[in-house]
Amino acid sequence: MRREPGAQSQRGVALLVALLVVALATVLIASLIDRGELGFARTRNQLLAAQAQAYANGLEVYAARVLQQDFAATGGGADSNASVWATPLPPTPVPNGLIVATMQDRNGCFNLNNLVDTGGKPNDPWPEKFRRLLGALKLDPTLTDAVVAWMDPRPGSDDPYYLGQPVPYRAAQRNFMHVSELRLVKGVSGAAYAALLPHVCALPAGTKINVNTASVPVLMTLSGVDTAQIAERIWQQGRANYKDFTALGEMLPGIPPGESRYYGVSSNYFLTRGDITLDGMPFTFHSLIERRLGAGNDGGIRVLARSRGSD
Repeated sequence: MRREPGAQSQRGVALLVALLVVALATVLIASLIDRGELGFARTRNQLLAAQAQAYANGLEVYAARVLQQDFAATGGGADSNASVWATPLPPTPVPNGLIVATMQDRNGCFNLNNLVDTGGKPNDPWPEKFRRLLGALKLDPTLTDAVVAWMDPRPGSDDPYYLGQPVPYRAAQRNFMHVSELRLVKGVSGAAYAALLPHVCALPAGTKINVNTASVPVLMTLSGVDTAQIAERIWQQGRANYKDFTALGEMLPGIPPGESRYYGVSSNYFLTRGDITLDGMPFTFHSLIERRLGAGNDGGIRVLARSRGSD
């Protein structure tokens, strides 16, 4: 029996149509599966992030309690790296993960917001002390002028340098909110910022530097401390624990007594860091905590700032 050529052609077209339908169905199913997996991953990540945030909130409460207990035990006395708050929280298992936490004294660093007064003018003697810090770090001391000008709110203090950048911007004309703003200041390169970062911070103006927790470069900002050797003697390998500033003056008579206006042995600003790992996913949280000395028998506690992510 002879077959018509038209029938064979129709069968070929039908086969191609069938293959096309199968291909489209395969693509559609793959797309639906991919969207489902993406939605599942998004939901999982959101749940883990919410769980990590809850743990971070718990760490803040824990840190506040530790600071209150330390204040009550010492009566608001000296703070040092041997204080209770300086003991890290060891790796602590939690459902589906692990928590590690540390607390760092922020009064041990150089507060950038001390450089200017409330009117935006240089706040003596802090600019000169910052120059000493820059010198200790082998950085250009003239960076001091640029940092001070960055905070100057007075009319006419604008620097055309910032508007001349490939992406123009203006100086903040206010105090530093975060130390990372230094990267925007004229002359502060990546290398200079990396050198300064461990030794500077952005706190409310008017803080004292705690000599018990300050680093060697920060201790070199003290009047009468002219060499790194003298600063290392004060530092004592990070184990300094002077009961008051007078004890430091007795050990080093070359330090003027008036320096007690700018340096002390107690702290009221602390940075907590919580490293939380859940289902293999890392989360890092930071909280800047203020312990107000003299606010009740155990000190008043409040959180000033929170951030998420690495340093």
